Amino acid sequence: MNSMTGFGRTEVTRDGVVVALQVSSVNRKNLEVVCNLPRDLQRLERSVSEQVRKLAGRGRFQFSFEIKGETASSSLPGDEQIDSAIARLKEVAQRNDSVFELNGEVLVSLVRLLDADGADIPEEIVESLIREGVDLVLKELLAMRAQEGVALFEDLSARRLKLKALVSEIRELAPEMVENYRKNLFTRLQQADLDFDLDDERVLKEIALFADRCDISEELTRLESHFEQFEQLLSKKEPVGRPLEFLMQEIGREVNTTGSKACIIEISRKVMEMKNELERIREQIANVE
Repeated sequence: MNSMTGFGRTEVTRDGVVVALQVSSVNRKNLEVVCNLPRDLQRLERSVSEQVRKLAGRGRFQFSFEIKGETASSSLPGDEQIDSAIARLKEVAQRNDSVFELNGEVLVSLVRLLDADGADIPEEIVESLIREGVDLVLKELLAMRAQEGVALFEDLSARRLKLKALVSEIRELAPEMVENYRKNLFTRLQQADLDFDLDDERVLKEIALFADRCDISEELTRLESHFEQFEQLLSKKEPVGRPLEFLMQEIGREVNTTGSKACIIEISRKVMEMKNELERIREQIANVE
């Protein structure tokens, strides 16, 4: 079992080119990949998405990239480059009958332009580094997701056991519902000073009808079956978030039916405990891949 939340960061270098990237993932019902690649490299987004799709089934993956040359930010164009550029600008000005005036603003702009030109990075190297970096950060992120998945597994397993114990307790209390109803019915008839026979067919029929309406044995049996399926899903290696969500809907339906049939306070209280646990489980499952 894996969580859908995680984070990864790496930096890869080759031939003077540096690609620093990081990725974070959060829960989503479907798989979503977002990249902030430079405009001239946005075509690689599909490739990044395919790399993610091979390793993850759900979640929102947010990638950020920083691409630069190792020396681009640490050195300025040399004097020869600057002098050559100034000479060329003067020639262009003369050909167009213009006067070239060198001042501080022009010089700073020229240096920045030359610096940018010197930082040109071969696209094939960048593309290769991006693929390599994505593989590395995904491994780091997935390791974190797996670690958090262990904590999710332990929490969900403990809550499953608590639900199973509550069902067992309700099953022990269930026979009391019919008996309590029988006693209450007889008490009310006596208080009404009605002359009746304990073996009166009408009284027995009423009790039998109630016993059928408040029978929760089928609901409890289905719940126990659902809990076994829940345990099996937790043990699987592939993504189980969606199946767990569907299973929780079925469990919630059976718990609600049990609560609607309950007529003794002890069972109603245990049903409320189950509903509280189910809500906590739903919150946790929202983070399961």
